[in-house]
Amino acid sequence: MNRQEAATEGFSPALALMVGLLFWATATQLHSALAWGHESWQLGDWLINYAGGFVRRGLTGTLVQLVSNATGLQANHVVIVASLACYVLLALWLLRRRGTFFPASLVLSCVIMGFPGYQDCIIRKDCLLLLLFLGCIKAADSGLSPAVRILLVNVLAGVAILTHEAFAFFALPALAVIVGRNPPAGAVLRELALLPAAVCLILAITFHGTPAIAEAVNDSWLPLWRITDPGNTDVELATNAIMALGWSSEKGLSLSSYMLTSGFYQPTAWAIVYSISIVLVLLFTGRDQIGRTAMEVKIKVAAILLAQLVFISPLFLLGVDYGRWLFFWMTSSMILHITGRRAPQWIESLVRKIFETQGISWFFQHVRAKDWYLLLFGVPVCWNIFNFLTASPLGRHVEMLWSKF
Repeated sequence: MNRQEAATEGFSPALALMVGLLFWATATQLHSALAWGHESWQLGDWLINYAGGFVRRGLTGTLVQLVSNATGLQANHVVIVASLACYVLLALWLLRRRGTFFPASLVLSCVIMGFPGYQDCIIRKDCLLLLLFLGCIKAADSGLSPAVRILLVNVLAGVAILTHEAFAFFALPALAVIVGRNPPAGAVLRELALLPAAVCLILAITFHGTPAIAEAVNDSWLPLWRITDPGNTDVELATNAIMALGWSSEKGLSLSSYMLTSGFYQPTAWAIVYSISIVLVLLFTGRDQIGRTAMEVKIKVAAILLAQLVFISPLFLLGVDYGRWLFFWMTSSMILHITGRRAPQWIESLVRKIFETQGISWFFQHVRAKDWYLLLFGVPVCWNIFNFLTASPLGRHVEMLWSKF
């Protein structure tokens, strides 16, 4: 494909429709979020604070409370604005820095930035964590002295871990293992320079929460709950994300084990969703490049994806938010590639061998990446066939229009 053809394909009607549908889904979600309150997982996760003592994920809620008290703004409005800002900043950075590696349609698809829009989870900490991950990479690659770089990376990583401990799985191993283009930074990080961030992880694991702390956190937001849920008579009872502070690794292992062994359907469904996601990301990666150059880009991205899958794999056992783990996996891998990271050489060699011997290179050479493919794929919430059909951008909006008639 020459540059003129690539530019023409970049402004496809499917991409224009994708942008419009994502804007519609985002606007609808934000409007709904204004009424979210006591029983909202999304809002509740942001508002966990230190009202009952130090506890994991409590940093954001404490900061939101400070901002709310200082400005007089309702805490839920502060959370919505902060979440939207993180989402927009991350999307704009990916779109501006994608270069010829990742088409805009892939960035806006349900595999990457379309996921929070279509899964009603823009009002989550996910985009904030990915921005902090990007900040760690930028700090490591900066021209500052090694000591200052170490300090900045650990401060950002510590803030991220105290925001949500999932950061430790998709970010800390990548910072330590996946090599950057600034050799001194890579060498410094490999020499246990992330130990302070690891200490924050130990704190988050140790102070994982109790029912008493969850009750104290919930009580601290009672004035807000009475505004957002005026008819709810159970606002004194902690629920959802706040109640989940008492969640233990044993409970997570028990639930994930049940889901993975409860029958053929759920593990197969997740395997299909993840497999399609990998194929779509690699199919669209390097679409606007030619020949061997495009294949080399795909191999590099596939190697990063493989490494990141290993790093985040414990999350599959500790929690069942598999859609969010997919978002972290794919988006963090894209960030790593855009910022010039590469997986260890032996992983790239393994991936290259698999591409050449298993016919994968032939597949990607002969199957064209069309934007409309991404209109038909989404990550479902529930595991029935109807939800699979309506999880995609096109399916969701067709279902919404159909329900109005």
